[in-house]
Amino acid sequence: MGLILQSPNLLEEFSAIENVAFPLLFDGTKRASALKCAHEALSGVGLEHRANADVRTLSGGEAQRIAVARALVRPGIALLIADEPTASLDADNARRVTELLLREAERRSAAVLLATHDPAVAALCARTHHLARERDAE
Repeated sequence: MGLILQSPNLLEEFSAIENVAFPLLFDGTKRASALKCAHEALSGVGLEHRANADVRTLSGGEAQRIAVARALVRPGIALLIADEPTASLDADNARRVTELLLREAERRSAAVLLATHDPAVAALCARTHHLARERDAE
């Protein structure tokens, strides 16, 4: 499972690439292999040039894209849960990240559960469900 929350929740003790590699290292993947996979995941979100960055120096959008890379770094995910993954991104990066999530899910035959308030993000999804508060539904 890959998980992307509204807040990136990056570990300040680690560089950007180490944050992405962390799930693989936790799973027992050898460091060199985990870092290689993490670099590929960073490339997917357009942040390979920030691999060695101190995460405290990242913009909010960069930090969120690091979190997206971390969620996608495991090769065998079957489910990707994303809670407002594009909220801190500009329109171009929001589209790019959403397309990446959907493309990776399709490539891996994984399911995506994505919550968003952004109509442009929702429009990229094959199927949507609109949730309304009870008073809004009346």
